Amino acid sequence: MENTQGHTYLNLHGLSLMVVDDDQSNLRTLEHVFQNLGATVTGRGSLRQARQSLRFHWHDAVVSNFQLKDGIGLDLLPDYQTRCPEGSFYLTGDSSYFSTNTVDTLKKGVRGYFKKPLDPIALAKRLVADLSSKMPIEGLAEKLAPYLILQDPVMAEALLELPTFAANSLPVLIQGETGTGKELVAKALHGLGSHADGPFVTVNCGAIPGNLLEAELFGYEKGSFTDANRMHKGYFEQAHKGTLFLDEIGEMPPPAQVSLLRVLEEGKVQRIGAEGKVNVDVRVVAATHRSLEELLESGQFRSDLFYRLNVLPLHLPPLRKRPADIALLAGYFLANSLKEMNWQSAIPSLSIDAQMILQHYGWPGNVRELRNIMVRLSVCLTEGRHEITPKLLKQFLPSNSALPSFTNSGQSEEGIYMPKGTTLADAEWLLIDAALQQTGYNRTQAAKLLGIGERTLRRKLNET
Repeated sequence: MENTQGHTYLNLHGLSLMVVDDDQSNLRTLEHVFQNLGATVTGRGSLRQARQSLRFHWHDAVVSNFQLKDGIGLDLLPDYQTRCPEGSFYLTGDSSYFSTNTVDTLKKGVRGYFKKPLDPIALAKRLVADLSSKMPIEGLAEKLAPYLILQDPVMAEALLELPTFAANSLPVLIQGETGTGKELVAKALHGLGSHADGPFVTVNCGAIPGNLLEAELFGYEKGSFTDANRMHKGYFEQAHKGTLFLDEIGEMPPPAQVSLLRVLEEGKVQRIGAEGKVNVDVRVVAATHRSLEELLESGQFRSDLFYRLNVLPLHLPPLRKRPADIALLAGYFLANSLKEMNWQSAIPSLSIDAQMILQHYGWPGNVRELRNIMVRLSVCLTEGRHEITPKLLKQFLPSNSALPSFTNSGQSEEGIYMPKGTTLADAEWLLIDAALQQTGYNRTQAAKLLGIGERTLRRKLNET
C-alpha cells in the first residue's frame, strides 16, 4: 500500500497490534489503516478492556492513547512488558503532555509517542521501521496460512524451521499430543516442499491390523495370499512423487518397522509375492502422540528406525501452552462452520469474558476439541445473534470443568474472577471496577459498597 504521496510501500503483514483509545473515531481509523496494511488488529476502548485482552493475546506492539476514561495508557505498560517482553509500546495524546514528559516516558520503556491529531500513515511508517526485524518470524503465520493459523509465539517458535524442513526431502518426525494439528503440519510440509505437485497420502498406522499393515504399505501381487485377487499398489507407490504421512508411527508393529526401515534406506519397495523391487520417490513424514524415546527403552520401537525418522524433528505444543491462539482458532472454526451452514447474518464475535472462559479451560483434546465445540455451538445459534456470551459458551464445555462464571461485565455471577497471577494492584482495580458497575458508576454508592471514603475512591481512580 502506498502512502499519501504514493512513494513508500508499507507492509505490516504477520504482525499483531493492539490499539487502545476511548475515541471511537480514532480507534476505527487506526484499525482500518493497520488492517489494510496486513496487520492483525485488536481494538480496545478502555484500560480495563486492554488489560483483560493482554491475559490471552500476544501483541507485537501496542498503540495506546495517554488519557483514557478509566486511567492512563502508560499504566498498561507494565502489564504489556510482562506479557510481551519483546514488544513495542507507543503512546498517543495531546501536545501538552508530551512536551513535558517525553524523556520520562521513554525511560519507562515507551518506544515512541505521537501527538494528536494523528497521521495514521506516519504512525504506520514508524511501526514498519521499528518492527521490520520481527516480520521474518511473524511472517511465518502468513506463509502457513493456507494450512494452519497461529499467532502465539510458542507455536511460532515450534514451527520456525518448518519452511526450511519443507525445502528438504529428508524424513520429518512430528511429535505432540493428540489433536495438536500434526496432520495439518504434515500438509504444510508437503505444500511448501518440492513434492507439492504430487499426492499427499495419509496412513494411520494404529488403525490397520498388524498382519495387514505391510500389505497396505508396500502392496502385493495377485495370488500372493488368500483373497489377493488382483495386484495392489501399496501406499508408498500411491504416494510416488509426493508425500506419505505415517500417522501414529508409534503403533507400528516390529515386523513392519523392519520393512519400513529397508524402504527408507533403499528408496525401493517390494510388494508381497513379487520377485523384484519398485523405485519410489516419496517424502516421508511421521507423527506420534507417544514418546518414542520411552518406546525405545521398552523395546517396542527400533532405535535404527527412530534415528532414520528423527532427522528433522518438530515438537508441537498443546493448546493450553499457546493461549494466544485459543480465541483466534475459536473464531476461525465458528466462522467456517456458520459459513458452511449458509449463515446470512454477521458472524457473532466472542465476548472478552467468553474468550477468558476458553483460555481458562484445559483443552485435553487440544485443537480438535476446540473445533468440535465451536461446530456444536454454531449448529445451535439462531440468526441475528451478535455475540457469544460466557453463559452460552459454557453449555458446550464439559459440565465437570472448573470454570469461572462470568456476567457480561466480566464479574463472576457469584463474585469476581481473579485469574491466577493477578497482582494486588490489579485485584484492587477489579474490586473498584465491579463496585462501579454494580452501582451504575455512582462514585458515592461505590465508595460505600467498598467501605472507603469517596475521596479515597477518587484518588485510587486517578492512580489507576
